[in-house]
Amino acid sequence: MNLHEECLLRYLQNPDELAYSTQVLKLNNFILERQFVLKNFVAKSFNINYTGHVE
Repeated sequence: MNLHEECLLRYLQNPDELAYSTQVLKLNNFILERQFVLKNFVAKSFNINYTGHVE
């Protein structure tokens, strides 16, 4: 079960926690967005080898 399914299940079991579930999903989406940006744009802007040195 992924995070979105867990939040939906939590909301269905306790509708009063909609705000909590929404915040968890927003935070998760923010983290995923940042990881995508780092992986696809920042790392490609530099020639980074596997030893961690920037050339």
